Amino acid sequence: MYYTSRHRNDGFGAQFQNIIFDILYTYSNTNNTYVFPGIDSFEHNYNNEPGYTNRLIRYMNLKNHFCVGGGNGGNGGNVTFQLGAIHRYNTDPYSYVEDNISKLIISEHMKLIKSLFYADKSTSFDSNYHNVAVHVRRPNSNDCRVDGTNVIDDYYLNVIKYIRKNHDSDGKPLRFHIYSQGATDAYDEYTNNHDDTVLHLNEDVLITFHGLVFADTLVTSASSFSYTAALLSNGVIYYKDFWHKPADSWIVGDKLCHD
Repeated sequence: MYYTSRHRNDGFGAQFQNIIFDILYTYSNTNNTYVFPGIDSFEHNYNNEPGYTNRLIRYMNLKNHFCVGGGNGGNGGNVTFQLGAIHRYNTDPYSYVEDNISKLIISEHMKLIKSLFYADKSTSFDSNYHNVAVHVRRPNSNDCRVDGTNVIDDYYLNVIKYIRKNHDSDGKPLRFHIYSQGATDAYDEYTNNHDDTVLHLNEDVLITFHGLVFADTLVTSASSFSYTAALLSNGVIYYKDFWHKPADSWIVGDKLCHD
């Protein structure tokens, strides 16, 4: 049986997470074959870029492996489908993957996803520093919900404080990168008296996602965008508690103690 992901038109992080979860579910819990979905659009195309959807699909770097005619891809080579031959998953894969997330993110299937994703990419960070990416999700004109955008600044500032106090793993000085949206003066608490902090505000969605994935340490928000970056990351993850479950290896920021 050939399966693909259900149709969606929400944000890049949510759709990318859905695809990753469906691939993991397909090859860990079924005898099915996964086919990369047809994607019509993503939210947050602020500049009405004509090639926005295709650019984001190319960035995932999965389509050529899991699509019809994908050579040595996940579908086993060139396949001709008749109408109705490809089925769509509903939301069931989510519960399975999240219940097994700690095992699945180190599985051979996830290693394949990561190897494909990383194949044409490299870090943009200065390797002389231990780079910490902090995703501070804030409302924007495309948002249809406030959940996840209303995490108070004190949460992120407390995690940053904890990292400053406890970091000594690689001998490199820390550099914090705050990825968010809005006016610069809204982030004065992050930068005042801290010359180790760089603001990345209102940047392109893929520049932001790239920074989150390639950081040595990632502080997520209550968002599928940074949650998906955490799935792909090889760094230390500080997870913000929300509706998607963390892996056992991630540090839950809500449980950190501070002096």
